[in-house]
Order: sequence, then C-alpha cells, then structure tokens
Amino acid sequence: MSPRASAAIARHEFRVMRTDPATILFVIVMPVVLVALMQRLFQGVLTAEGVVGATGAEFAVPGMAVSFVAFNAGYTGLTFFRDHGWGTWERLRATPASPGDILVGKVAPSVALSVAQMLILFGLAVPLFDFRVSGSWLALAVVVLALSLCLNAFGVAITAVSRTSQRLNAIGSAGGLVLATMGGAFVPIPAMPAWAQAVAPALPTYWAMRGLHGVILDGGGLGSIALPVTARHCPARLRRAVRRAGGRALPL
Repeated sequence: MSPRASAAIARHEFRVMRTDPATILFVIVMPVVLVALMQRLFQGVLTAEGVVGATGAEFAVPGMAVSFVAFNAGYTGLTFFRDHGWGTWERLRATPASPGDILVGKVAPSVALSVAQMLILFGLAVPLFDFRVSGSWLALAVVVLALSLCLNAFGVAITAVSRTSQRLNAIGSAGGLVLATMGGAFVPIPAMPAWAQAVAPALPTYWAMRGLHGVILDGGGLGSIALPVTARHCPARLRRAVRRAGGRALPL
C-alpha cells in the first residue's frame, strides 16, 4: 500500500464533500433539531432512573449522535457508485493505486466526517442544551472514533454486496434504522422488550451508547470504556466482507 496514493484519493473526496453542503446540514443541523425536540422526554426517563439533576441532554445528545452516524453508514459506498456514474472509476483503477489504497482513500474521509459530526454535536450541545460530560472528553473521543470505524466498515461491507446504488440505499437505510433503534440510541435499553434487550449487545451502537453513558453520566475515563471499545461488536462475517471488498476493489 502507498500512503501517498491513499492521501491523494482522500483529498479528492474531501474536495467533493465541500461541494455538497446538504450533507453537512443533514449530519449536523438535523441532530441538533431532534435533540431540542426530544430533550424533555429523555429528562423524564433519566429522572425515573434516579439520575439527579438530569436535563435529558445526557441521553438525547449521544443518542442522536450515534443515530445519525448509523444513518450515514452507506455514504462511503455512494462514493464508489458516484465514480461509476461520473465515468472516473476505470481511470482510478488504471492508476498505480492498489485496491487497498483506494479503499483507505475512500473510507478515511467518511470516518473523519463521522467523527467530526459527533464531536461537533457534543460541542454545540454544551451551550445549547446545558450538556455536561462528567467524565473524560478523551475517553468520549475514543468511543466516537471506534464507532465511526466500525460503522464505516459496515458501509463498505454492504457496498460489496450491493449491485446498484438503490440497493445500497435500501440496505443502508434499513441497517441504520436497526442499528439506531435496537442499539438503544432512540429508546433506553431497559424500556425495550426482552427479545430486543437480548439482541442489542450484538450491535456496535449498543456498545457505543454504553461507553458514552459511562463517560457522560458515570464520570468514567479511559478505563471505563475498555469493554465497549474492545468488544468484538464488528462480527467476523462483517470483517471478512470488508477484506474481500478491498481485495477486489469495490464495489463492482
């Protein structure tokens, strides 16, 4: 692999991102609006669970942050289909860049977007919603990075099995909804049916919410997120799909 080739592809992707402000509005403005709408609802939930002085932002902010990263998991795949639509895919494949270089160059900007999306929301929530992190901001950032990597790996995996952009959109949208709801980003895990509580630990969003709550509500540090970050919540089948995709130069 060539870091220079990956960096060149990544720079191109960043330039394309800057030409599409709608994406930025979706991943930053919409979560803020939903936090404002749902904060009071979650305040009641946290108060019922015995959290003293809860404003509701302690659940609403990480919940919306995790949800919108999950909804955006298919963005990476769209960059591959976009190149096919623009007729630039074959030219990219004709360069000295290896399949691994292309994969890294395509995925890195999406990971950076996911991390920025979550951290900006956390930062805006402090003055807007009286959001407070009682633990380590560094630990919070580590959880954010781990989730971003895992969900973008999911995006690459579904791209590898999608023959059209429509199928990618369908799988990505359905998968994002399942990851957000079943992982406890919209509804607290204890409020879910027993079968859903049993399924939730298989999802990366569950572990992300667990790690974020440990930092935000319980004052945890790096030690408290060791299990959520290192849990094998990216299934082996998903990791194999990503490796196969990289080996055959995504997506078609």
